[in-house]
Amino acid sequence: MPLNPTLWRFRFTLAFLAIMLVANAFAGTFSGQLPETALAAWGIGKDAVWSGDVWRFVTATFLSHDRGMLVRQFFFAAAILGYTEWKRGSASTFLLFFSLDLAASCLLLLGVALWPDTAGLSAANDVGMSLGGFGLIGLAASGTRWRFPLLAAVLLMIGIKIGAAFDPLADLGHVIALWMGFLLGLVQVRMSAR
Repeated sequence: MPLNPTLWRFRFTLAFLAIMLVANAFAGTFSGQLPETALAAWGIGKDAVWSGDVWRFVTATFLSHDRGMLVRQFFFAAAILGYTEWKRGSASTFLLFFSLDLAASCLLLLGVALWPDTAGLSAANDVGMSLGGFGLIGLAASGTRWRFPLLAAVLLMIGIKIGAAFDPLADLGHVIALWMGFLLGLVQVRMSAR
């Protein structure tokens, strides 16, 4: 039986969400909290990646710290991946999401390695798909006529979150990813204008 054309149009988003649910069920997040052993084994962090365990770029993407984060990220992923896939297609969304997620993660980890005041973050690990998601938000914002006010609004929301509960790896990563997506989008806008 062929897949519904509407569902087929969102095949990457649906596959991503399914993998996210399976990964979190397997890791133990459904019990309330991602176990520390799972975070240490599959989370992304400077020491883990520098040691050569680059597979963590994938494993960390699909996991969440706890049930609440899983619910938030599930709907966040559905919205931003679905929107991007609807606008750009499945292959482009796959490529853009993972490229932005990887590039922002590498830049964040490089910053942790080079910035002296972040030495305490070297052993920290994080999980979640939000870097790729914020990259796609920046990309989407850059394609609108209200690009700079939208960028400012998202940066303001990140700033409010930082003021309420600063999470260095996640929050700095969100800013990096947002700017990377936004700048990539501006390049694409200029190239299409030519």
